[in-house]
Amino acid sequence: MSAQSVAQQLGLSVRYVHDLLQETGMSFSERVLELRLQSAHRLSHKHSDMRVSDIALTSGFSDVSYFNRCFRRRFGYTPTSAR
Repeated sequence: MSAQSVAQQLGLSVRYVHDLLQETGMSFSERVLELRLQSAHRLSHKHSDMRVSDIALTSGFSDVSYFNRCFRRRFGYTPTSAR
């Protein structure tokens, strides 16, 4: 997912998408990361039988180690303990 693809889907300019997000205090990449982590958090509670790697991939992370670090930083615990 890129700012350009989002802007195109919404019929907006890339600059306008960035400006809107800047008003919230988040960059585009920070917002995407937050949405992916929220998705992973929901999945870990809904589907406790899913492997952490499957949750990571389903949520848009291609690197499980990076996913684990981001998840822990955001929620204060590991994806495994979220179950």
